[in-house]
Amino acid sequence: MAKQTNKKPIPQATPVKPAKPAATAKTAVKEQANQYFSVKYLCIALAAILFVIYFNTLWNGYVLDDVMVLKENTMVMQGVKAIGELFSTPHMRGYMVIPNDMWRPLSLVMFAIEYQLFGPVPMVGHFFNIVTFIGCVIMFFLFLDKFFDRKKTALAFIAALIFAVHPIHTEVVANIKSRDELMCFFFAFLSLNVFMNYMKSGKMAQLILGIGVFFLSLISKETVITFMAIIPLLFFFYYNENKQRALFITIGSAAALLVFVAIRASILSTYNANQPAPVEFIDNALSGAPNEITKIATEFVIVGKYLKLMFIPYPLLCNYSYNAIPFADLSSPWFWLSLIAYGAMIYFGVTRWIKDKKDPWTFGIVLYLATLSLFSNFPFLMGATLAERFAFFASAGICILIALAIEKWVIKAEATDIMLLKSTKVLAVMVPLTLIFSVMTIARNVDWKDDYTLFKTDVEKSPNDSRLYHFVATAITENMYPKEKDTVKQKAMDEQSIAYLRRSLEIYPDYSEAHIELGKIFDRDRKWDSAEVHDVRALSINPNNATTCNNLGSVYLATGRYQQAIEMFRRSYTINPNFKYPYFNSARAYNQLKKYDSAVMFYNKMLQFDPNYLDARQEMAMAFYQAQKYDSAEYQIKILMSMKPNDASLTNSMGAIYLNTKKYPQSIEWFKKTIAIDPNYISAYSNLGRAYYLTQQYEAAIQCFTKELSLNPKNGSNVPYIALSYQKMGNMEMAKKYEAIAKQIYSNFKLE
Repeated sequence: MAKQTNKKPIPQATPVKPAKPAATAKTAVKEQANQYFSVKYLCIALAAILFVIYFNTLWNGYVLDDVMVLKENTMVMQGVKAIGELFSTPHMRGYMVIPNDMWRPLSLVMFAIEYQLFGPVPMVGHFFNIVTFIGCVIMFFLFLDKFFDRKKTALAFIAALIFAVHPIHTEVVANIKSRDELMCFFFAFLSLNVFMNYMKSGKMAQLILGIGVFFLSLISKETVITFMAIIPLLFFFYYNENKQRALFITIGSAAALLVFVAIRASILSTYNANQPAPVEFIDNALSGAPNEITKIATEFVIVGKYLKLMFIPYPLLCNYSYNAIPFADLSSPWFWLSLIAYGAMIYFGVTRWIKDKKDPWTFGIVLYLATLSLFSNFPFLMGATLAERFAFFASAGICILIALAIEKWVIKAEATDIMLLKSTKVLAVMVPLTLIFSVMTIARNVDWKDDYTLFKTDVEKSPNDSRLYHFVATAITENMYPKEKDTVKQKAMDEQSIAYLRRSLEIYPDYSEAHIELGKIFDRDRKWDSAEVHDVRALSINPNNATTCNNLGSVYLATGRYQQAIEMFRRSYTINPNFKYPYFNSARAYNQLKKYDSAVMFYNKMLQFDPNYLDARQEMAMAFYQAQKYDSAEYQIKILMSMKPNDASLTNSMGAIYLNTKKYPQSIEWFKKTIAIDPNYISAYSNLGRAYYLTQQYEAAIQCFTKELSLNPKNGSNVPYIALSYQKMGNMEMAKKYEAIAKQIYSNFKLE
């Protein structure tokens, strides 16, 4: 029998699933990096970068066209109560009446809300421009991320970052008026994002939402009309999972456009604001090109400049009028460079699209060409030769192409990994590019501080631009001159302005606005002959300019030709019924003709435009006074005194009313109040002396007249009252003394 051992049986190991390998430190870092490079955090990064580079615009004021949509827009200044009117009237109606207006209500509504909440504060407008631009960049980034099926988030971010920091966008962001362009872009790309969601989900609510958002883009600005080429291209060839949905998107967008066109036409027709208007030569010199070949050659030079600014954004200018871009011909190298560049671009895009109907290079080229075509002056002339804001949409296409070029020639592989954003190759390109563009943008923002800074800076970079010289002069005369109290410095300002305007006219002798500004300066300097020469010249160039008519009327008013003045003022407010100053000036002319009822009527018209225009109310009170309508005069002065309670001229006028209505005790109190406000107010002593004389307070009357004489020894109009007062008091010696003084002043005066 076998011998047993004491060995215990070895237990069988329980089968265990193989353990997952522990995460390496490298994997953990990558996961953390991916978290920070998520779409959400990249959007935050874009927002932060944008806020930093445009932060210095917050201290800028109202510049360029801001006055038309904000500072002096009578509708916007009414706040939210004007929203209905803003939606139902032409774009410029709150500032001026023009025969070829537009319908862009959305940005004006936003301005009205801001005005209601914050008042006329430029910082608020600049802040919301930054916020809206941040929205534009994020929408563009999210669109590209979807465009590449979220497989190339790094590429989408590179394109969006270049778009964010590109200096060519400074005009759109730093000029508050360009909110319309920003809102148009924001809603345009938001609609594309919503449509893309619809293509994936098929939810009808998203289709309707996308169409609604597209309509909001249309009523912001008409630029998005070019998306009627982009939308079918995008959804039938690129993001084309479902042809039926692509068709619905295209039809829905077209329907939104038709509704927009119908509403726009109805509103503009109602206000007779859809009249064709010729393009002014000073705005777009192509309207005066000597021949068709010159026109076409110059047009190619202009679109070539757009392309050049995409890659070399310098110099940046707020204006490109005659003769900033000289006429070109077929011998111009810039014509051939532009022609070759655009020909190569089109050839490159077409050949790539033939090979691959989803080629992103082709999409970038089409986005650039389609959105720029609206402003290319082919075949229709724009209201400006060139403008950097016109390139806002088009630059998005170029930014896509630059990002694709970085992928192809720097990364040299498809940018499918988001971690490529921190690769040495990408950083080596993007960090210098971002820094250079950011520094250029920040520096350009400073130029937009105010009109004078902007125009003075730009005219030095574009010394052949006729309008820029006029802009500099206008900034001096209208913005700087009124704030300067030193007459010597004011004279120097006028001389400086005249020099700029004469240089403007050297470049373009028929520039009516420069003649108008010269007329204003000469009028202010009381050089009415010179003022009339330039006003008449301006009117011969443009007979339908309301400002010129008003200015020439002012010259006639100043030189005593009142009936001629009235005719010019009538012509002015007939051309532009919303121009308030000819109403005020008409009132002044009627006042001089002693037609006080007509004067009052026109003062009231002025006050309908601006109830707080104190000069109109004060002069109307004097018109009532001259017409001996003392109750009406008193009513107007009381309104004025509620606005200016310590105004000596008003208290003196109130006293004069009571003096003329023989309410002597009240008049005395008002004259005393006047003197308490201003102890050197001469006419108050004269009026108070007369009130004392009429109430037989002769000693007090003598004191007042003597004080008046001490303040103004050359005016002896009240010396006879001193003599009469002494006579009434029985002091014949003093009476005879002042009678003798009075006789020296008035040889025909006889003591009664």
